[in-house]
Amino acid sequence: MVFGPLSDGDYMVSGNRLRVTRSPEGLTYSRFNDKDSLILSAKLSESLTLSLVPLEPVSGPASGIVECIYLKLSTPVVVDSNDRIVVEVTAPIDYGVVAYGGGGSYNIVDSFPESSIPYKLALYGPPTQGVLCRFYRVDLEKPQGPGLARVSVRVVNEMGGVASVSNIVIPLGGVKVFYKPGTWITVLNSISMVLESRSVASIYSDPEPVSADFEESPDVVKGDTRSIDYVFGRREFKMIWGY
Repeated sequence: MVFGPLSDGDYMVSGNRLRVTRSPEGLTYSRFNDKDSLILSAKLSESLTLSLVPLEPVSGPASGIVECIYLKLSTPVVVDSNDRIVVEVTAPIDYGVVAYGGGGSYNIVDSFPESSIPYKLALYGPPTQGVLCRFYRVDLEKPQGPGLARVSVRVVNEMGGVASVSNIVIPLGGVKVFYKPGTWITVLNSISMVLESRSVASIYSDPEPVSADFEESPDVVKGDTRSIDYVFGRREFKMIWGY
């Protein structure tokens, strides 16, 4: 199965069977697990169209409370003073079934994570002040696979000494997801990470457009997730507990 429109029939996605059926009464969407037990079912207007798209990784047990993506690098990125380096990493995404109506309106009918990627959470920061994150350990030598998006991270060292980066925390409020229809290929918007001191870095969501053959997925998380740490107008997030 690939990203794109869903017509009548069954589709296997990450151990789930998605079923779309049309009748004179309307459109029915159902999802079954690997034991063929019904997980979710929805009745929709016949005029709507369904598509399978990648989404921000907010579904699962911590749905509604995850605020960031926490990427733990298998290999540290070392940057000389007043230098910069671009590193390509991967980040988890969710699968989403979206109902599209007229005028560009939409509704996210269903979403679920990739079953082959361990679902892990981590707290970035102390218990009383930290942010809950979807955690993923990045293997820089491993190619992109199902349930993962490619992310280009530009690391800029503004300090007066050599710095090493092992962790990257990306606020979901600044994430845009793009996909190439007819494939599994998914990318997130580019990120800039500016190292300001030995323990503080600023994360910026870059507005650079992707190529024309990619489409943008609907937003699950809109705008500001934590006003203290993430300034939506500047698209900046402060990593103040180390990197």
